[in-house]
Amino acid sequence: NKGAKPYSLPLKLKVCAIGTTQKYVTDGEKKEYTVVGLADTTDAIKGMVYDSSKLNNMQASATIILMNYIFKNENEGTVVITKTTKVLKTAQMDVPEHLIEKGAAIANPPPAATLALRDVKRSPVKTLVSVKGRIISEDMAKTVKVRGQDVTVKTVSLKDNTDTIKVSLWRDLAEPSFVGKFLQMTNVVVTAFNDEISISSTSKTDLKECDVPMTVVKGSAIGFEMKELTVSILLCNGDEFQELEAPVQMIADTLSCQLEDIEENLQNRIPMKCVFKIKDTTIHIIDQMEKED
Repeated sequence: NKGAKPYSLPLKLKVCAIGTTQKYVTDGEKKEYTVVGLADTTDAIKGMVYDSSKLNNMQASATIILMNYIFKNENEGTVVITKTTKVLKTAQMDVPEHLIEKGAAIANPPPAATLALRDVKRSPVKTLVSVKGRIISEDMAKTVKVRGQDVTVKTVSLKDNTDTIKVSLWRDLAEPSFVGKFLQMTNVVVTAFNDEISISSTSKTDLKECDVPMTVVKGSAIGFEMKELTVSILLCNGDEFQELEAPVQMIADTLSCQLEDIEENLQNRIPMKCVFKIKDTTIHIIDQMEKED
């Protein structure tokens, strides 16, 4: 029985979980709503609470009775709770565990899959993804009109060990400076402008500073450049190339040679089959580096 009018018939539900609060603007007025997961003995359903005072009676695992709620059936069934909705506590109702888990996932859905930036650029527009990388540059924040409202946006460049991509950070996310930080960005959306793929924050985006992960790369070392303290190695894997840096002493130890003999050794052994553990573009561990057959 799903429509779009207030229902006075009491509806008994268990609160499975309380999700995050989302902010939005209507006619210049800032508002917010909170997504909750609800269930009875037959199924779980999404709840949207537009009056935060109603959450006082809606702690997780509480059983409640709703009156003057609204049912919406757009894409998925939703119970809308407004300031005119009555939220009453009642006796506990037993709900199957799998429905409680389903309701909890509605309130707090798992983040979108984390992809390498190279794969993000191959993803369809409007795909929701999560990414990790270092912010290597950022533009000044600017104000643009969105549906007649002034909104702050800032463009930053995010780099991982596969590619670099532009990210548009909107509203509150445009305020802090992230240059030089390694971030995890969950629930960003793939966008395109003038045939250039980029990503943009959404109302569900979360930014978190984290440690640089160690990743394994494999390929063929086909070129190098000697520097004062490091050796830059060009690694080829199929049609993909990346330039990595390793301390000169690490390369000398791997090749079992003196520092002054690294260049000659590399020239004689390239191409070399390599397996490296890296952070960003720096080689931390050499698992394999030997002349190809």
